[in-house]
Amino acid sequence: MTPQNIIHHELIGLDTKVVSSTNMSLIGIEGRIVDETKNVLTIETDVQEKKIPKSCSSFIFTVPSVDGKRYLPLTIKVDGRLLLSQPENRIQTKFKKKFRK
Repeated sequence: MTPQNIIHHELIGLDTKVVSSTNMSLIGIEGRIVDETKNVLTIETDVQEKKIPKSCSSFIFTVPSVDGKRYLPLTIKVDGRLLLSQPENRIQTKFKKKFRK
């Protein structure tokens, strides 16, 4: 998973933080993604689950990455509008592009 292809991967299980939103009360929410629909990410915080609309928010995802023998987490900022799609359709686009020649 890289910054270039994160939108083609499964997001459930990743740690995330809302860094910008048209709804100011959503900024700063952070936790683990537990569910995803076409328009919403559900984030489990320490207190409860929050539903965050993708279309009006930007997220920072913490992605595990291995560089040699060291564990180096990557942080990737993504505009939520790039994620607007059903998860199963967004993930499949990667494979269609990969196998086309």
